[in-house]
Amino acid sequence: MAHKKREGNENKYGYRVNVNHAIGIFKDYLIQVMIEEDPIARLYLMREMLRLMEKRVVPIQRGRETARKAERRAGRFHHNHKSNC
Repeated sequence: MAHKKREGNENKYGYRVNVNHAIGIFKDYLIQVMIEEDPIARLYLMREMLRLMEKRVVPIQRGRETARKAERRAGRFHHNHKSNC
């Protein structure tokens, strides 16, 4: 999903909302929105949450994904099974 404020500009990359920041902002506002009884105040909180999310954008750079290799555990045993020496 492209960012609307940056559409039409002569940008090198397209932009989208940073999902990690969006989740953090959502987490911070979720309880406030849920317990707010006034519908107008609730709408204001939701708009403020969306405004903050829209400010956190990252460029969409093609060809940046690399294959990840599964890491092998360094030790033979889990830390809970190690002796206390």
